[in-house]
This record gives sequence, C-alpha cells and structure tokens, in this order.
Amino acid sequence: MTPGTIGIALALAIVGILAIVIFIRAHVVVCAPNEAVIFSGRKKGYRIIRGGRGFRRPLIETVSRISLNTIPIEVTVKKALSAGMIPLDVDGMATVKIAGDPEGGLDHAVERFLGRTQHEIQTVAKQTLEGSLRGVIATRTPEEANAERLGVGDAVSEAVRQDFSQLGLVLDTFKIQHLSDTEGYLDAIGRKRSAAVRRDAKVAEARADAEARDVAANAKRDAVVAETSAEEAIVDAEHGVRMRRAERAAASNQAEQIAEVAKRMARIEEERKLEEIRVARNELREKANTVVPAEASSQARALTSQGEASRIRENGKATADALAEILGGTGPDMALNLDVPIAEVTERMLARGRDDDTEEAISRRLELYEAETAPLLAWFEERGRLTVVDGLGTEDEVFTRLTDVISAI
Repeated sequence: MTPGTIGIALALAIVGILAIVIFIRAHVVVCAPNEAVIFSGRKKGYRIIRGGRGFRRPLIETVSRISLNTIPIEVTVKKALSAGMIPLDVDGMATVKIAGDPEGGLDHAVERFLGRTQHEIQTVAKQTLEGSLRGVIATRTPEEANAERLGVGDAVSEAVRQDFSQLGLVLDTFKIQHLSDTEGYLDAIGRKRSAAVRRDAKVAEARADAEARDVAANAKRDAVVAETSAEEAIVDAEHGVRMRRAERAAASNQAEQIAEVAKRMARIEEERKLEEIRVARNELREKANTVVPAEASSQARALTSQGEASRIRENGKATADALAEILGGTGPDMALNLDVPIAEVTERMLARGRDDDTEEAISRRLELYEAETAPLLAWFEERGRLTVVDGLGTEDEVFTRLTDVISAI
C-alpha cells in the first residue's frame, strides 16, 4: 500500500468517525429533570422518558417535550350559591402541574396537552377547579365557609382529585384568599357578633366591677368587725346600718364619760387609801424601833399588799358605783367579759398592722386595763351580773357565742 493510499484510508476513517459522532449527537435526546420527553412514531404508540437521555430512531420517531413545572392559577368564582342560598364571591390561588409518572396520569396528560400552550392548560385546570369550588360552597353556609377556609380548600382538593387524574394533572396546593357576598350577609353576621361580643364584654366588666365592689365592701366590713368591740358586733347583728352608727356614737360618748368619772373616783379613793397606808407605815416605823426587825418587816409587807389590794378593789367599786349613778342608780343589768389570754390579745393587736401597735404600747394599755377596768368585774360578779364568754377562735365563732348569750336574756 502506497503512502497516498494510507493517507486516504486514514482520512476516510476520520470522516466516518466524525459522521458517526454527529449522527449520534443529532439523534440522542437529553431530558431535563423538569420535563418529560415523548418519542412518537412507533407502530406500538409512543414512549416517554423522564430525566436521563434516549435515542431517537431516525426517520421513524419524532420528539416532543412537555413541561412538568408548576402552573399558578387564580381561581375566581362569582355568585356561588351557598347552603343558605346566599351568593358568595370566592377568590383562591392554586398551583397545578402535569403528572410526573404514568401512575399519576402522565399518559393522560400526553394525550390531552401535548403541543398545548401553558395558557390552554391553565384554562382547563381553572374551569375544573371553579366547578369543584362551586360544588363545595353549595354544601356550606356562608358562616361555615368563611370560618373554615382551610377546610373548604381541602374539600376542593379532594373533589378535584379524580377529575385532575383523568386529565393527567396534579393539584399541589389550593388556598382560599378572599370570601365575600354582595348581599351584605357576612357583614351583618360580623356586626351582630361584634355587638354580641361588646355586649358580653360590658356585662362581664359590670359583673367584675360588682364583684370587686363586693370584695372591697366585704374586706372593709371584716376589718371593721375585727377592730370593733363585742358590743358593737351585737348591735350590728340586731340593728340596721343607721341605728348601728347612731348607737355606736352614743356608746362611745357614754364610755368616755364613764371612764372619766371612774378615773376621778378611783384617784380620790386611791389618795385616801395611800394616806391611810402612809399613816400606818409611820406607825410601823415607830413601832419598829422597839419590835423585832423581822416582825416589823413582815408586817410592813403584809400591810403594803393589803393596801394595794384594797386600792384595786375600791377603785373597781368606785368606778362601778359611779357607772351605776350615771346610768340610773342600779347600773347595767349585765356585763360581758370576753376571756382572752394576754398573749393572744397581744398577738391580735400586733396583727392589725397599725403604727401605734407596738409591744411597749400594748403592754401599757394592758396595765391600764388591769388597773382601771378589770376591777369593775368584781362589782358585776358580786351582783350576779357578769357573764364570761370565751374569746378564743374565729370571728364567726366568737360572734355566735355572743349572739347565744344575748338571745338567752
């Protein structure tokens, strides 16, 4: 073989290889992920590939493509009759696409939409969605449709599923964006419910105010009851508010007069007794110069104790006699003594939270009570007019005991 012949053979081989490459590139079809490629022209119909590549048989098969991209569709339904025969206007947004596999209906889509524009596919899908939407609206009242928009969207998706399967379409999403009516029915319902809400709010506010006033009144009443005397509590149980206030003022004035008279009488009597004690002490001192010191000391202590007891007893009698004179000669028919231990009285007064309720102040008040008020009990007890009531327990328990004593009179 001559060199010229070898060169021609190599050239022809290269040309043949290039021709084969060009032929293959011209007939190999690459399919993108968002489309389907249809090879048609075979005796047994067509074949479809999704993704990857395929070989087009020259002179026999033609290649078509169909997009699998989503298609947005605005769905608008005017005057769709609801279950209450109220026409509704509904606006929604849907996204649809061509089915991506034979099981989903790709063959149906190829038969119906191959070669169609996206607008034509949108029109078919929109008409189908609008029909299903009207059917769903017809099963719901306007209130239900407005309140359950997600439910309406789900119902439309379910209703259109079979129809879209026959068309080779898939409904990705469907949402209700706006729902209204030209008759003003929904507006009337909204105004009615708003009025009901405002009414309920006013009623609730009024009830809350009333309850707050009741709570404040009860708290105030409890505080007053806790700070008033047992006599005031008895008067409160038997008389009205006006009588209670009037009698409380009268009792306060009378108590001040009694206390003042009793104090003056006790002071006079105390001075008299103290003078007697001073005389007795002087006599005792004189006698002590000749009597055994121990005996003198013993007699002095006894005399001092006797004088103190006499002073307290005479103070009580003097106060009681003065009280009897002020109130009409014989004195009160009965006295109530709330028996409460000193420790409990101190604890209750400290619990009131007043600035002047210190332990020192409370101690002084109790000493004053023992010196000027407690002696009155002996006067009432001697005449059988003293009733002792247990002051321990809750306010209601003490009040019940006092009421029982008063009722028995």
